[in-house]
Amino acid sequence: QLQLANLLLRIAPAEAPERSHTHTHRSARVKMTSSTIKGVNDISKELSSQANSSTAKSAIKWDAYNYPPLLSVIHYDLSELEGGGRRVVRWAHIHYLLVLVALLMNVLINFVLACGGVPDKGPHVAYAFFNVLILGALGLYGEYASFKGVGLGKSALMNRYLLLALVMMVAEFLFSLLAVVNWNGWLQALKARELNHPLAAFWCWAAVAESSVWTLAYLSGAVAIYHVYQFDRLGPLAFTSKAASRPKGKDKDKPLKSVRLSRV
Repeated sequence: QLQLANLLLRIAPAEAPERSHTHTHRSARVKMTSSTIKGVNDISKELSSQANSSTAKSAIKWDAYNYPPLLSVIHYDLSELEGGGRRVVRWAHIHYLLVLVALLMNVLINFVLACGGVPDKGPHVAYAFFNVLILGALGLYGEYASFKGVGLGKSALMNRYLLLALVMMVAEFLFSLLAVVNWNGWLQALKARELNHPLAAFWCWAAVAESSVWTLAYLSGAVAIYHVYQFDRLGPLAFTSKAASRPKGKDKDKPLKSVRLSRV
């Protein structure tokens, strides 16, 4: 019996590695199967995403002019874009709306100051009005370039938006600071406090409000530029979990099937 027990003790350690090896081999096979299934699912989702993107491009009604309200000079409808593209263009839209709000505030503030008898504010109302027309038109063109560039996947249009938005963002930064001509930046808020005029308090707080909106405008402009740039670089997969595996540079427009198959 003692000899039998010793024999069993000698055999047991030899069997353990064999069982462990068998278990490891089975686990490896399970992992390979899971990886294969995941790779096939990724390919299916990718092809579906590309098909949806093509369908969305053809579904946009470019001839249905509906924006801006009452003017209707361009077609603009965020609901016609896919999720990633809608997010990109929405940031460009937020930037444009903040610019319009700041410009209209500038007209209103200068009008109130002119009515209150502040010197030189009469001509400044006219300057502020022309700024609404000029900068508003430029912003509208930029917004249309972002919408159409994202909707059609055209880099040329997205690059136009990037250049225009960058120029406007620099101008907005200056408008948020300066206290020259009709602009009411942060420096104007400090100057207005020192004036001996019944509207000094109004001018101070109005300058704070206007400069705050200009600050939000150029900050949102920076976010919009980032989103459009990423969409131009990565395409419809931008801001998704698949963006990291997207080919870059000249290969960004190639199908991603080969990339997904390499995982399988």
